[in-house]
Amino acid sequence: MMRLAALLRHAGIQLLAMLLAWVFWAPLLTPLPWLAAQCLLALLLASVLRCSMPQRLLHLLFMPLVVLALWQQWAPWLYLCGFVLLFALSRNALTERVPLYLSSQESIATLAHWLPPGAAVLDLGSGDGRVVLQLARQRADLQLCGVENALLPWLWSRWRYLRAGRPANVSLRYGNFWDLDWSRFDVIHAFLSPAPMARVWAHFQQHAANHAQLVSNSFGIAAVPPQQRLPLNGPLQKELLIWRHNHGHR
Repeated sequence: MMRLAALLRHAGIQLLAMLLAWVFWAPLLTPLPWLAAQCLLALLLASVLRCSMPQRLLHLLFMPLVVLALWQQWAPWLYLCGFVLLFALSRNALTERVPLYLSSQESIATLAHWLPPGAAVLDLGSGDGRVVLQLARQRADLQLCGVENALLPWLWSRWRYLRAGRPANVSLRYGNFWDLDWSRFDVIHAFLSPAPMARVWAHFQQHAANHAQLVSNSFGIAAVPPQQRLPLNGPLQKELLIWRHNHGHR
């Protein structure tokens, strides 16, 4: 239901931008002014609704790409290839409102310095594998598992894993992190988006070990202040937020 609501919201943004632009310019009589207005209005609406930056960019470019495709009369198979590529690259942005965010070098170094000795770490939505692979280089004592369900980032992470010499303390899984057994890990690391954080917290409380800690890059949990903050200097990645498990079961 939440996924359907997210898709309907994005479709509504585009439709409303089209109708508002039509108030000022008729698309058939003045196509370029109408297209420019539609793009800017879609960007404005996406910003007002607090969509992520990648989603705002997609709303800005969506209608120009549609017009370009119609003008060029692209073959139907190109549309299918484009959809498959988009789904393989950013499946989570489409279905769970989690764009592909990549952790900064500073955030990984800060995390490496903070992690307890010998910790088992689960990286939710591991993307291109940079967090687990760089932690493996900096902290050989850690046991690291990354899970990603967007195909292209996961394949890229596997290639990086092979290039790194297949470190023995790293596991990169393709799948849904909700289905994984969180109780096996001491630290759960997430760099997702604001959208799933309430669900992440609830799942952490119910399924993580009693001693486990949750670390989120930049995104907080509504009404649940973190026990610790590790500051970062990036313009977007500003801090690591840390919560301790309260009353879950092992």
